[in-house]
Amino acid sequence: MKVTEKGLLETAFQMLLQASPDMIFVKDTNLVYRAASMSFVTMVGKKSAEEIIGHMDSEIFKDLQLAKRYERDDRKLMETQKEVLSFVEPIPDVDGQSRYGFTTKCLIQDEKGQVVGILGITKDITLEYFARQRYQQELRYLFGLPEDTYAVCYIDVDDWRIIKQKRQQIAGATLQECQTVEEICSYAVESIINQNNPAVEFYSDFEPTRLWQIYTDGRSNLTFEYERKLSNGSTRWVCNEVHFLSDVDSGHLCVMLSAKDIHESKMEEQKIIDAARLDRMTKVYNRETAMEYIRRILEKEPDCQHALFMIDVDNFKALNDTLGHQAGDEFLIRLASRLKEAFRDSDVVGRIGGDEFFVFLRNIPEIKLVEKRAGDVLNVVTSLAKGYLKLDLSGSVGISLYPEHGETLDGLYAKADAALYIAKNLGKNRYIFAEE
Repeated sequence: MKVTEKGLLETAFQMLLQASPDMIFVKDTNLVYRAASMSFVTMVGKKSAEEIIGHMDSEIFKDLQLAKRYERDDRKLMETQKEVLSFVEPIPDVDGQSRYGFTTKCLIQDEKGQVVGILGITKDITLEYFARQRYQQELRYLFGLPEDTYAVCYIDVDDWRIIKQKRQQIAGATLQECQTVEEICSYAVESIINQNNPAVEFYSDFEPTRLWQIYTDGRSNLTFEYERKLSNGSTRWVCNEVHFLSDVDSGHLCVMLSAKDIHESKMEEQKIIDAARLDRMTKVYNRETAMEYIRRILEKEPDCQHALFMIDVDNFKALNDTLGHQAGDEFLIRLASRLKEAFRDSDVVGRIGGDEFFVFLRNIPEIKLVEKRAGDVLNVVTSLAKGYLKLDLSGSVGISLYPEHGETLDGLYAKADAALYIAKNLGKNRYIFAEE
């Protein structure tokens, strides 16, 4: 049987409707659907073309506002007879997620040139649409640097080069300008104060293969907070944001690096943390925090020798009774400050309560150091007491050693407290080891 040209075209068109990934439809001049591809059928949430053919947009779309928009656009197309070529429009949501299509609409004419319908073709470009939106947003960020941001750098990972960078000063400083990706990474690693921060590992391993791995793992954004040395030598807290995106023109993987100033907010945060862990009056660790830190040290350094000092001010009640509690508070504040100066930063200085303090001397190389520090404590109290000669103020210290006198904080605490009691009974103004 001979197939006519018209029959061949109809057969080909039907095959196209079945196989095309694009959403194809045909409407008559009354805006009634006469044909639809399976992709279009799926897009509107139907199972077969029969549920669409013979119906209008308002009858097949759940979103009536969207249906009215489509019908309004089609009427305008027939009135103006100006075909619409490649424009972006919304298409029905899927599970509440917005979608967008790239649509072309053409007028269908008969042999006499009369308009008999509309042919529409829509390609789902949701992923490309959001990628472009995000890409444009990132570029706006790059060209219009926010006032809280030190610098932004845009890097092409595939070409391994800096495409563009921009920086500004905040509080008289900014980040160092670099000419290569390697310089950026080297400077970042050297400038981070805490070398245990995850950002150090990230920039140490900053190379194309690793960046592609992060991106393909689905991590499109990374954030690091750290204290960093700036161009003028000062140190401030920054928030380092890393955004992965695909260049919409070249298709290359790109990385946008930005560094925001968060110093003031970090300082406020630190004040809140300090308020919770420090003794309100003396600004040394409160009892709970100090004991927590000591327990951690014992867990991490079980093979080292440590010492626990229990410190009490002799005759302190006489100071409060004679000069008042304000004078007593001032004495304790000065004592706490001097104790912090007498011990290392790695040691733990805390206030038990009242006029009692305790100090955990960490990782002792030899017992002579313990004896020297105990003598230093007595000298500190004696020097402060010179302003109150009539009150006979002095200090007593009880000392327990780890692991000799106990392998837990509770055991060391009890032994040092007992030694302090003995020092008091022996006449005060002395230190006593638990074994004595």
